[in-house]
Amino acid sequence: MLGLNVNLPRLSAPRPAPVAGVARTAISRPRDCVFNFVARDFFTNYQRWSPQVVELEPLESAPFRVGMTARQVTMERGIRSESTFEITAIEPPRLLALEGISEPFSSAYEFECESHETLLIFTFELREIELSMRPFVKLIRAALQDGAEQIVENIRALIEGGASSSETAGASPSN
Repeated sequence: MLGLNVNLPRLSAPRPAPVAGVARTAISRPRDCVFNFVARDFFTNYQRWSPQVVELEPLESAPFRVGMTARQVTMERGIRSESTFEITAIEPPRLLALEGISEPFSSAYEFECESHETLLIFTFELREIELSMRPFVKLIRAALQDGAEQIVENIRALIEGGASSSETAGASPSN
């Protein structure tokens, strides 16, 4: 500018911190059982504990592995949303992590041993919030927290209620 060669730092707005919901529950089953239900049988059981997912399609053939991608369609409060995600970590029997490809989200299911039960910790994080939605961060955070709590409760109820992956292996999900 004006012939001056001055290196000035670029000013940019700070990125807001991610918005997350974290919930935990104790499940009266061994960790391997809980891990298998959630992680190993993810594509069979995901829609059972997350009923807002109305379509789920692996984009690659089995086996379930890190790097595998999938497409999901959700319907929440009448709003249809489609996204793709990737499995970023599978550490039996401790962790399953997913990362949004088309949307900036991540989620993790952690499994910890506690005497005769398993502590399930679920985290869902939105890494970016559109500028127009930033005034609503508190509401978004509350909705994510409510959703996380519902997910761990659904998983606990399914597993402790005796649900197994084989029950749905040949069944089609009802929408």
